[in-house]
Amino acid sequence: MFTRGCAISIFVLFFVTLASARPPKRMLYEDAALKEGMDFEPEDSPRQQPPAVVDPLFEARQLACEPLVIRGFVMAWKSTLNGTRNHGLGESGFAIHGYMSTVSLQGWREGSMNDLLIPADADTVAVAHVHGRGTDEHPAKMDVQSRIPNFVISLDALYVTVPGTSGFVRLRGGVNDGDGWNKQCSSLGLSAAG
Repeated sequence: MFTRGCAISIFVLFFVTLASARPPKRMLYEDAALKEGMDFEPEDSPRQQPPAVVDPLFEARQLACEPLVIRGFVMAWKSTLNGTRNHGLGESGFAIHGYMSTVSLQGWREGSMNDLLIPADADTVAVAHVHGRGTDEHPAKMDVQSRIPNFVISLDALYVTVPGTSGFVRLRGGVNDGDGWNKQCSSLGLSAAG
């Protein structure tokens, strides 16, 4: 029995010594291809990469030329009685949702000045609302605080806020202008020239 115990102990001691004497496995960062200074391109990765950052004004210009969105601008303007409801202080607006390559309008709301809340979720790419004739046509302080582009429809122009800044840009002319927000974009208009 003693000899059997000694034999097993020697056998175990031999395998433990052999296992600890083996070189360690190669780690991923020790790969020869990476040691050679090969540049890594994200497109070569098997993992899905985050979408490229798109200029928010580019997307806003594209949205402002979408026929469905233009119809939404017109409907919002008409729902404020062409900017005259409530002595020109009435507001109306909606959320613009984008899924894949489709655009839809959701969450129609009406309210008085500075009392309009348009619900937005993860699919909301922009919001739009009317500034009536009794208010300043430019985006207000609350409008420029939006995390997404915020279209402001007025009699004389269509403005959009720039997310992440306190600025805004005039995108299109007013109701009676040749490049008015209530008209289809020309082929050389906003979508191409910006």
